[in-house]
Amino acid sequence: MAELRMLSEIQLRRVYHTYIKRDFPRSERRPLSSIEELCRSGRYDAWGVFEGEELQAYAFVWRTAEGQCALLDYMAVSPESRGQGRGTQVLELLRARYGRGCPLLVEAEAPEADSPPETDMRRRRRLAFYQRAGYRMLDYQALIFGVRYAMLVWPGDCALSLETLQAAHRDLYRSHMPPFLFRRMIHIPAPDHRKKE
Repeated sequence: MAELRMLSEIQLRRVYHTYIKRDFPRSERRPLSSIEELCRSGRYDAWGVFEGEELQAYAFVWRTAEGQCALLDYMAVSPESRGQGRGTQVLELLRARYGRGCPLLVEAEAPEADSPPETDMRRRRRLAFYQRAGYRMLDYQALIFGVRYAMLVWPGDCALSLETLQAAHRDLYRSHMPPFLFRRMIHIPAPDHRKKE
């Protein structure tokens, strides 16, 4: 039976160097020092999904100061565990852990009209995965360090307004960045946020 366990500092470093560096492009990777600092703040949860002692997946969740919602910052399944419904299981474990009282935001790379077909298909599959798991597409995108993200939220019937979710999303980044860098690199919502079809 798979279970969520908070990663120790040593496990976190191992997951970062072994998995995150492989699973996420450089443009989407937060520096390890930043993740460690966020963990020390008490508002960032670095979860491992274990079956016995074997790591099956990981999920990092960044919570707002008020705890009104959280951002699923990173999630991936180990290569050996893919294709077995493990990703859906991770989302179920997170839902059970945080509950409906703490909506979970997701940043998923947005499909772009000028992307190579295989990249566009991968992005659409990722969005469909979250939607099948009960996440709802939000009517805004985010532009973060030059990467455009479609935004989703769980539960699909989340009662928080779009403005409240956007403000909470902005506040996560604002709380951890110098103001000049936040103004330059974080755009929530992104300009011209309507997707091109």
